[in-house]
Amino acid sequence: MLEGALVHHLAYYLLQLVDKNFRTCPSEEEWERVERITRVLKPFFEITTLFSSSRYPTANLYFHGVWKIQLLIKEEMESLDDVISFIARRMKGKFDKYWECYSMVLSLAIILDPRYKLQFVEFCLKKLDLVNFSDRVKSIREKLYLLFEDYVSRSPASTFNPSSVHTTSGGNQNDILDVLDEFDVFESQECGLSRVKSELGLYLEEPRLDRKKNVDLDILCYWKANTSRYPNLSFMARDILSIPITTVASESAFNIGGRIIDKYRSSLIPKNVEALLCTRDWQYNANIVEEEEELVEDFGERVAALRANTTISV
Repeated sequence: MLEGALVHHLAYYLLQLVDKNFRTCPSEEEWERVERITRVLKPFFEITTLFSSSRYPTANLYFHGVWKIQLLIKEEMESLDDVISFIARRMKGKFDKYWECYSMVLSLAIILDPRYKLQFVEFCLKKLDLVNFSDRVKSIREKLYLLFEDYVSRSPASTFNPSSVHTTSGGNQNDILDVLDEFDVFESQECGLSRVKSELGLYLEEPRLDRKKNVDLDILCYWKANTSRYPNLSFMARDILSIPITTVASESAFNIGGRIIDKYRSSLIPKNVEALLCTRDWQYNANIVEEEEELVEDFGERVAALRANTTISV
């Protein structure tokens, strides 16, 4: 609404000139304030729209919007407009309270986005705090490696059990061969462990993907395709990126369930409820595809008719 008013602000001036009863035309100072408020509220609208989505957005999509809000609040705190500055200071207190709770999760998620990685987190934190940003980046990096080492330690390929090596009792030659066999297994396990531990370092050192050419990158498909290169890191990325930042999607699912399980159908077994939910989604998607095909067909017919009329006129 504010953006629409700004686009047509000249109409208010003209209305004031032609209509003597119109006495509520905003002043130039008020229009400037509206423009600043619009600039501040736009990131809130975008991040709220993302949070309110029921399409299960991955965790890497939130860092940009939250950081942009924080940066705008910081800038508006120094505004010459006392009203805007006062509002920004009050917002800053509430923002910091929640930022401390989930900043680490959002930071780890954006690092696991190959378009941004750790450099983007460092860039953003430097914009917010020139003095303490390096300590913050160091803390995030340390926790990232600690988390990755935990995934490595729980990976079956990272452990070696000497008792699993088959040994036989017999001559000295057989004993030597058994020891050498154990050495071969030990060497392969050690090399595999060092390779696994270097997955995170290799990923961070690789060049980032061009974000302009990969605007619609499916981050989960990316990590699925790179599972062979980063077996442990891909599992960690899957878990972090699938963290639900908002409860909108789950609440939407429960609301749908309430429409399926009612007082007349309260004894459905879970398997049948799941079948009804899936059938509803498939039917909904089929209807969307059918509507899109009808629109394309209608557009094609109109273009063909327009070309025919043009040919007849010539």
